[in-house]
Amino acid sequence: MFPTMTQVAIHLPDELREFVETAVGSGRFHSASEMVANALHTLKNDEAAKFDVLRSDIALGVEQADRGQFVEFDAETIKEIGRSRLVNSRTIE
Repeated sequence: MFPTMTQVAIHLPDELREFVETAVGSGRFHSASEMVANALHTLKNDEAAKFDVLRSDIALGVEQADRGQFVEFDAETIKEIGRSRLVNSRTIE
């Protein structure tokens, strides 16, 4: 069974429109709709992968905190670290 398809109008800058036309013209995609759908699937998968990594990192952090493997910071210490990094980044430039 085929998925339900909905028609949507999109506006693209000339550069992207030309990119789509070139890709379709080369035969890589059968239509602009196929190319855009492919691009959206790729974006959706990329975002899902990023969230999977984030969830994994959070789970690891929670596990480490449960084992007492953490360092406590207060707001002033965090601000001092940030200011120091900012000063150092400006001196490197």
